[in-house]
Amino acid sequence: MVAPEEVFQEFADSEEAQEYYREHNSKRDEVAEEKLQPLIDDFQSGDVDVVEFKSRIDGLNKRNQLWGFDGFIGQMHFNKLFNAAPDEADFGDRLREAIQPPESVDEAGEKIDSFAEYTQRLKNNDIDSDPFPKSTIFFLSYFWHIQRPTECPIFYPTSEQYLGDVGLLDTDAPYGTRYVSFVETLDELREEANPWLDNSVEYRDVANAIYWYEEWDESEIDEEETGGGTEESATFIDVDKPYLPPVVADLDEVAAGTDEAVNRYAPVDTELPVIFERKCGTLFEMLGFDTKVLGQGSGRNPDGIAEAVRNDYAVIYDAKKREEGYRIGRDDRTIREYIETHTRRLRDQGKRHIYFAIVSSSFRDTEESTLRDLRTNTDIDNIVLLKADVLQELLRMRLEEPYLNLDDVEWVFGNRPGEIQSEELENIVPEWRQRDREFSVS
Repeated sequence: MVAPEEVFQEFADSEEAQEYYREHNSKRDEVAEEKLQPLIDDFQSGDVDVVEFKSRIDGLNKRNQLWGFDGFIGQMHFNKLFNAAPDEADFGDRLREAIQPPESVDEAGEKIDSFAEYTQRLKNNDIDSDPFPKSTIFFLSYFWHIQRPTECPIFYPTSEQYLGDVGLLDTDAPYGTRYVSFVETLDELREEANPWLDNSVEYRDVANAIYWYEEWDESEIDEEETGGGTEESATFIDVDKPYLPPVVADLDEVAAGTDEAVNRYAPVDTELPVIFERKCGTLFEMLGFDTKVLGQGSGRNPDGIAEAVRNDYAVIYDAKKREEGYRIGRDDRTIREYIETHTRRLRDQGKRHIYFAIVSSSFRDTEESTLRDLRTNTDIDNIVLLKADVLQELLRMRLEEPYLNLDDVEWVFGNRPGEIQSEELENIVPEWRQRDREFSVS
């Protein structure tokens, strides 16, 4: 087995490795600071519940495959925990406490043991979900690392295996003890790595060097550079706006009533709110729905109904042009009326699920209690808030990847109530289409 000093030397001498990880680490820092940390903060404060947190974490890691969380011991483990938990609110509270970064490595070990015991209880009581207690080490250390990257290393299986093989880690020790030993071992290796790597060696530098030695496949870089399709983000997200059909390419501008939109449609004898309604109807049609546009001039009606005829569901939608963002406020009575007017007919037509969607430029001061009340006291399965640019992004995915169908799209409307974030759209990608990645630090 190659000794650590040789691993570090090989890593330091490889210009390819150094260039790749400089860019990779920069991307990690950007995503962690701008996307993940704010989401974790919102979850910790209670502004985001565990359902939304799970969904958005999933989408962000599918879009940015930078830490290996999109695999079995990360997101899949999260899903298993959630499905096994008998009380959603209690699980959310336990998770908030568990992902709070520890103040010491000993506390880290204690938190891992405590959450692993909780996981074992869930496992014992729910044989279908079957969460795996050992995954706790990676699962918690990922969240700690995002929040304190220089203090809390991620417990990668690749690093664990290598350190065990060279006799530097007892891979049979209790989970908490194993993580404590892992951190202590990495601290020693950081000191050893100083002559070969940068003077201030981070935990991830050691993990990167081990991964480069153990798992690296040079075709990964080649595929990225030649557009080999390894990055889902390139396929689904980073698409120029011209890829949208022109008729809906300015939906977001019309929704916000920008100066550009006002000037563009000034010669047209139609108000922007009506144009926005019509464009929303067109976009739903392009998604594949059988769409009936109602809107202004049709009485007390929503702006349209989009039916997935072969998929047994329908979306009642209302388009709200707003410069400063839409707030439900007193409109909940109107929404309730729309739902009561149309759900009976749709149920009679055989629709198993009926959803309500509000489309606007943005949303503000949304009270979750209002959404819960509408779901509880009406015959609607879910109510979602969609920014116009999120709806455009959904259409981009649908047009670029024809294997996506309305069964996949239903996830957007039926997964959870509230505002759907752009990163969550990654969750409509079927499992068979997602890249099969093992757990790595690449």
